[in-house]
Amino acid sequence: MHMWFWFGNNLGDFLLPGYNVVTTSSFFCTCLSLFVLAILYEGMKVLQIKLQQNAVIFTQKQSPRISENSCLLSTISSKSIRIQVSLHCIRWSAWSFQVFHWFVHTFLGYILMLAIMTYNVYINIAIVLGSSLGYWIFGPIIIEFAIKQFYKRQSLLDCDKECTDNIINHQRHSPAVSVMAEQLVTEAVVEVHMPRDA
Repeated sequence: MHMWFWFGNNLGDFLLPGYNVVTTSSFFCTCLSLFVLAILYEGMKVLQIKLQQNAVIFTQKQSPRISENSCLLSTISSKSIRIQVSLHCIRWSAWSFQVFHWFVHTFLGYILMLAIMTYNVYINIAIVLGSSLGYWIFGPIIIEFAIKQFYKRQSLLDCDKECTDNIINHQRHSPAVSVMAEQLVTEAVVEVHMPRDA
């Protein structure tokens, strides 16, 4: 086992016993497979964000709106029980799919990490190029999701100049670990709370 970067195509047993990479064609196929897996790994990040957003939307839509009258006047019927059971099954299956996706994404990440740890230059190049291409393809989507989340939070926390001054004064009087950290937090909070037209 090499503990430094090396060139060559004879990997011997690669990741699994019995998977021998000793020929140039098997080495090329292995590099190509790792290249594709690195692209897939980046793409799975987008799916993870979409799954989380769908879970939040589904939970918000299905959360019970309980009022005093609805509690007093509600009747239990077989139809309402069936609806609750079906919603619970849908929620459970969605969560199970999220957990399965997380398992596959984490497993794939560790496989790529173990491949990197062979210290083979060609394998490292294949994985880095695959990750780069994956980020080039899926990165704008992830950035778009982040910007939408930022504007959604900003619209919820929009306030005026007085609100911003109160936040700054509160943070100046609270004990801080470091001046730099306090300044960064203040700038981030003020940026979120400042009106868009200012």
